[in-house]
Amino acid sequence: MNIDTTHDHHMHSVFSDGSSSIEALADAAVKKGLSRITITDHMPLPFDTRYAMAENHIAAYRASVGTTREKYIGRLDIDMGIEMEYVPEYQSWMDSILDTGWEVAIISVHRLMVNDTYRMVNGTVEEFDLLLQGFNMDIQALYRAYYKTAQAAFETGRFDIAGHLDVLKKHNVNQTYFDESDPVYRDLVLETLDTIRNQGMKMEINMGGFNHPVGEQYPSRWIIREAVNRRIPIVLSSDSHCPDTLGQHFDRAAEMVRKKGAISAD
Repeated sequence: MNIDTTHDHHMHSVFSDGSSSIEALADAAVKKGLSRITITDHMPLPFDTRYAMAENHIAAYRASVGTTREKYIGRLDIDMGIEMEYVPEYQSWMDSILDTGWEVAIISVHRLMVNDTYRMVNGTVEEFDLLLQGFNMDIQALYRAYYKTAQAAFETGRFDIAGHLDVLKKHNVNQTYFDESDPVYRDLVLETLDTIRNQGMKMEINMGGFNHPVGEQYPSRWIIREAVNRRIPIVLSSDSHCPDTLGQHFDRAAEMVRKKGAISAD
């Protein structure tokens, strides 16, 4: 399987929780030798978050992508994308955002509903602990809820790329919270990969995890191997929130896919 290391599929600007303008991301991409980028700021949500785009900024966001795309014609291709957060309780809200029209839609699970309260999956370690407490410290129940929510998101058929598939391991350093060899965990992951394949979606290798406590890509190597075995198309993403990390570790990710037979099961 060939992987395009010159296309970064996932990044954020000041329109959501990034630190720079769309034009600054484009300028950095050219300097780094990328040929294509997909801008994917976080979708607006009908409740307050520290990372989502404001609803009344969608038009300006789209205009900024369009203007930057025109400016970089011949030097860089730019896709107008968005990272959607799957919140099943707000399906009509998500549909209204999707119906605006996007060239690429990444779908991710960032939070779960617990006791009528949204708790972050990939926030701080304190937020993850609160999430786990909401599941009465039952980690199997937590990751079952996470992957079943992801499967439901993919089954809507409205999305192109599965985002940071196993991001719930963000703080799972040295398998502190759960063991990925747990058959229950593995079966849930494999079910989820089958859903991605059946929906004709792509899966990203998200290199943002190298900047997180876990210190590795999302998803784990064994999941990448299983995805390749299922012939799920793989794309590379930096999940950058600043220009410096665009295209980070892409050569390493491509090697993981090319040598899938050498990817260990750890």
